[in-house]
Amino acid sequence: MKNILNFNVRYLCFVFVMLVVQCAFAQDRTITGTVTDNKQEPLIGVNVVVKGNTSVGAITDLDGKYSLSVPEGKTTLIFSYIGYVTQEVSVGLRNTVDVVLVDDAQALDEVVVVGYGVVKKRDLVGSIASVKSQDITAVPTSNVLESMQGKIAGLDMTRSSGQPGSSFNFTIRGNRSLTASNAPLILVDGIAYGTDIDINPNDVESIEVLKDASTTAIYGSRGANGVILVTTKKGKEGKTKVDFNAYWGPSFSTNLPKVNNTEQYVAMRREAMRAVGQWTSPADDGVIWDAVALERIKNNVNTDWYDLIMDDATTQNYQVSINGGTDATKVSLSLDYFNETGILIGDDFDRFNGRINVSQRIMKGMEAGASALFTTSTRSAAPSNVFHAAQTKEPYGVPFNEDGSLNKYPFTGSGATDINMLFNQDKNNYVDETKSNRFFGTLFLNWEIIKGLQFRTNFGYDSQNSRNGHFEGVNSTFVGSNKGLAKVSKNETHSTAWTWENTLTYTKDFDIHSLTAMVGHSMSKSSFEDTYAEGKGLSFEQSLFHNLDGTSQDYALSSTLTESSMLSYFARLNYKLLDKYLLTATLRADGSSVLAKGNRWGYFPSVAVAWRMKDEHFLSSVDEISDLKLRLSYGLSGNSAVSPYQTTGGLSKTIYEFGTIPAYGYRPYNMANLELQWEKTRVLNFGVDFGLFNNRIYATIDAYKTWTSDLLLPMILPGHTGFTEVISNVGKTETRGIDLSINTVNFDTKDFKWTSDLTFSANKEEITALNTNQNDVGSGWFIGSPTKVFYDYEKIGIWQTSEATEAAKYGQEPGDIKVSDQNKDGAIDANNDRKVLGQQTPKWTAGLNNRFEYKGWELSFFLYARVGHLIQNEAAANFNPSGWNNSIACDYWTPENPTNAYPRPNFNKNESMLYKSTLAYCKGNFLKIKDITFGYSFPKQMISKLNMSKLRIYTTLKNFFTFSAVDDYDPERGGSNSYPMTKQVVFGINVSF
Repeated sequence: MKNILNFNVRYLCFVFVMLVVQCAFAQDRTITGTVTDNKQEPLIGVNVVVKGNTSVGAITDLDGKYSLSVPEGKTTLIFSYIGYVTQEVSVGLRNTVDVVLVDDAQALDEVVVVGYGVVKKRDLVGSIASVKSQDITAVPTSNVLESMQGKIAGLDMTRSSGQPGSSFNFTIRGNRSLTASNAPLILVDGIAYGTDIDINPNDVESIEVLKDASTTAIYGSRGANGVILVTTKKGKEGKTKVDFNAYWGPSFSTNLPKVNNTEQYVAMRREAMRAVGQWTSPADDGVIWDAVALERIKNNVNTDWYDLIMDDATTQNYQVSINGGTDATKVSLSLDYFNETGILIGDDFDRFNGRINVSQRIMKGMEAGASALFTTSTRSAAPSNVFHAAQTKEPYGVPFNEDGSLNKYPFTGSGATDINMLFNQDKNNYVDETKSNRFFGTLFLNWEIIKGLQFRTNFGYDSQNSRNGHFEGVNSTFVGSNKGLAKVSKNETHSTAWTWENTLTYTKDFDIHSLTAMVGHSMSKSSFEDTYAEGKGLSFEQSLFHNLDGTSQDYALSSTLTESSMLSYFARLNYKLLDKYLLTATLRADGSSVLAKGNRWGYFPSVAVAWRMKDEHFLSSVDEISDLKLRLSYGLSGNSAVSPYQTTGGLSKTIYEFGTIPAYGYRPYNMANLELQWEKTRVLNFGVDFGLFNNRIYATIDAYKTWTSDLLLPMILPGHTGFTEVISNVGKTETRGIDLSINTVNFDTKDFKWTSDLTFSANKEEITALNTNQNDVGSGWFIGSPTKVFYDYEKIGIWQTSEATEAAKYGQEPGDIKVSDQNKDGAIDANNDRKVLGQQTPKWTAGLNNRFEYKGWELSFFLYARVGHLIQNEAAANFNPSGWNNSIACDYWTPENPTNAYPRPNFNKNESMLYKSTLAYCKGNFLKIKDITFGYSFPKQMISKLNMSKLRIYTTLKNFFTFSAVDDYDPERGGSNSYPMTKQVVFGINVSF
């Protein structure tokens, strides 16, 4: 045995030595060659690398030539160049390898999802923007729509709150309706989904945004506000692939309104009393404060209420997916967990997602499939008014007792009985919890009946259940408004919707013609049920909202059920001549149960043409222009703004008196209008798509105008009708604007690549007609103005001491707010001196994304801007000149400080202070570095040993840098004082096996 071991050792040593010698004497060889295009023109800057070893490579010179050393043996070279098909060439025994690269038509042949089908990008005639999976997941986000902010021209999107689980507000090409929603129609895998997209971004294959009527008219009465198509990932043929994606990171509040500290608050309240002659020196402080407050002020007690109600938060997400299949069966499934804690103590959001997509080839030409998405979430929310309380409560309040316990009554004077806001953080005192469950599923069958003729049926079902439980205990800050009793409420909702759609598509190419015709049929039905109950005087507070029958008084109960259905027929014709002259025509007919008989059907046609100029002989030889297409479209779509039962007269419960005995009965509460119809929008769109230098620069420009008519507005009725108003189709609006998208490849070398994506959108809205052609001041609607404006007095400063005589003419005095006398009549009144100050939506938005790649390293940053609008700062509007409550720290007027910013504090003026609302308006312009991402992808030759095909780690800064004239809060939330926006640091990992 020992001899055998000795022999094996000597043998292994001999083999090892021979291998070392062989490697030592192995010789690299030099490969040279020339790379040209199909016109035999040399290509400059082509990347040439050795497959499996990208550290060995070269770049072609001005003559298209290259030279590189490769090891002896089997070697494959990879030739890649923007705008051309990448080629792999086996070297073999050759020392010279010449290659001809062909134009890459893949970008133009890329398939884009449209309504009820797909189309090649080169054949698009409408205005569609698309975002693919790699861009959707480039930055970690909980909401898949957030990935599109600033990256789709014409799509304006903001997050108005930093609260966990909060949604986004978004519009496509501005607002058209005054009373109905302006949110676009969102479909997931062809089925309507609603605006709350709770799908993990890693489960999404692509998102298409349909913007003009030629693309949205196929959705008829639901398409006027634009359409967003979300396509989830499907199984693919090949080896099973497992992906794991995770990220975690802390969150912090962005800027907050600065609040007076104790020293500032004392100075402001003294000034308020001095203004009315009740304070001249600190000796008069006893007139203002009681002994307890004076002692705290003397001891410099200063409480930062912000710090006590807030804490650093975290965001985390973990997702695993499996994808694979054979040529017959394909499966994709995923599981996801997301959690976000809020910066406000007590806020938390949990969400679990499960998704599965399965497809099966039944026989040749026939495929069936199913998908299912399960979502369950829990949201716990702190009181919505807590930030207002933190800004208005006295800063010398004492939140804790000496033993560290909460001080129930921390304030003094008139607020001595106000409960400490920190008591709401205790689950025994306050709970607001929402639990939601959702099932969203689809079934489909594709059948190629004969060559060129395909039938598809698609059925979708959506079921949602939600329960909100709310509890306010006797130790919460709400006890005063609840008559000293505990209050509980429960709100349960249940909604279901199903859609069944069938299409028949015929495709035929003959000679110089290409034809695709599609006809379809759709049926849908939805229902929504809502039940609400509340009561006060809960016997056992531990039962929270689970024991409503334990309450003793002030009961309230309500329930509703609404149902609607729709029947539709639609058709589309795509025609192509010589592969360069394109025509698309669509027509949809919608019949809805929400409209009265005789008006239930609406018809929505569109037509679009396009001309691929690049394919004309006079441009085919212009190498600098790689693509050029002109597009023109016109069509009609609708806004299904009519609510169920809105056309009929309704009844409401009321009390009738019979002598001294009350009796309940019912009375009409609205007038029926059987003539109600959908709001309708006509859209004219002209677009240009062009690419330069093999599409290293690619741009899309669209100019559009829309006309919306039959707006649903209230029409005032004479008193003898018994009603004050009736909803009618009486208004009109117009919008016009420009969308621009530019994608560039700035540098592309062997090791370094820099790309940029720019979007720009300018939009102008205008109300062109209202009921009786009169402005509706109460609703804020003005003919000739945008749909959403601020209408108020115009602040032009503060009355100064030198203007005392002039101020007195207007009933004012130095230190008061000075507003413009618009009609110069020497008096200020609401009818003649208020004006449209500005619009609430931006005049233009822009986004710029830059991405740098060096070997495995990557760096990207995204800029986002909104410009040309006003916002209303709620914290400024809450300025309290009387000094009773605390206010934001501001530059207010005094005789010694004659500023024009804020008025003089005055004990006798709070709500009675004239024109105080004008303090709130400010320009909402901002530029953000929305996110910065730095990452590294490990080389495949390194991770392949671990059976990995991808390993990427990264960190992202989100919402950290904002440049704006507004410096005390995030202007993106529009001045809301309810919940600050957050900024995040995220650490993530992507792994594929």
